[in-house]
Parts: sequence; C-alpha cells; structure tokens
Amino acid sequence: MTKAQTPPATPAGWYPEPTGLPLQRWWDGSRWTEHLHDPSLEVYGATAKPIVGVGTPVYNVYIWLVVALTLVSVARLLTYDMRGAVLGSRVGPSLIFDPGYLLSTLLSWSLYLGTVAVAFFDWRKLTRDGFVRPFHWAFAFITPAVYAIGRSVIVNRRAGRGLAPLWACVAVIAISLVVTIVKVSEAMSAVLQSMPGLTS
Repeated sequence: MTKAQTPPATPAGWYPEPTGLPLQRWWDGSRWTEHLHDPSLEVYGATAKPIVGVGTPVYNVYIWLVVALTLVSVARLLTYDMRGAVLGSRVGPSLIFDPGYLLSTLLSWSLYLGTVAVAFFDWRKLTRDGFVRPFHWAFAFITPAVYAIGRSVIVNRRAGRGLAPLWACVAVIAISLVVTIVKVSEAMSAVLQSMPGLTS
C-alpha cells in the first residue's frame, strides 16, 4: 500500500490577488497576508513596495505636529520686527548681541530639533502600521516641509490617500513667502527712508 502524497507547499512570494483586482498579494507560505503590491508602480531595478491594507491609518498626531511646528515658524516670522532689526544694526551694536535676536535664534533651533524628533516618531509609527520603508525621518533635517511633502507622496502611493499634510505644508510655504516679502519690503523701505539725500 502506498502512502498518499501531499501536494507541495506553495513558496512564499507575490501572487495575483485572489479577488481579481490588478494587484498582487503576499503569500507567506501558509496563508495570505494583508500586504498588497501594485506592479504598475514598479520602477526598473527597484524593490517592490507593498501597498498597505484598506483600514491602515495614514495620519497620526506626529505628522500634524510637524505641520503645526511649521505654522509656529510662520507665527514667529509675523511677530519678528525685521524693520527694527535692520535699522538697529545700522546704528547700534551688532545684531548678534541683541537679546531679541538671540531668543529668536534659540527658538528657531528648538523648533528645528523638535520637528526632527517628531518626524522620527511619525516614521516609526508608519513602520509599525505596516508601511514598508516609509519616507525617511532624516529628511526633516533639510526642512520640515520636505519631510511632510515626501512622506505624504509615499503614503499616498501605498495607501491611495494621505495628501492632507502635503497641501497644509504648501499653504504654510505660500503664507511664509508672502510674509517674508512684506517684511523685507518694509525693512528695505525703512533703510532707504533713513538714508540722507534719498528722501525729499
């Protein structure tokens, strides 16, 4: 009597989605997992990145803190007396000895380092939620907006949603650009008015 042979196990890998969607699902060798992959997003030579499950959260408190900290920077810019600082530097001691300037610089560095730390926590949360190799937190060292925008693009590619932080940062950048132009214009106008012979 011969023993019935068991069929060979299917090896782990990406296989067509059983529901018929144009995606691939990861088979771990014994069962289907929640990890999906869209072959149309592949780039030649790149490793396939799985798409996360439908219910995977794309937002958390950390990414909104990154956006909020960029707003704090704009608020700080709004309250900064650039006109007074420029005029004061022309007649008084160097700007680096001004207590207001030193406090502003300290606040800027605190916001910068705080944003990098929050970006790390956001990256870690995304990893724990199932995002494979999310946008790296170290990009926050460039600017918080670079991290928030890059993070939003990667999350959107893998989850099909999650662009709100990108649009929030674009709005913050636009507002800060307008505020900077107004502040610099006011400062330059004050400098020109203070120069003898240029005003009538």
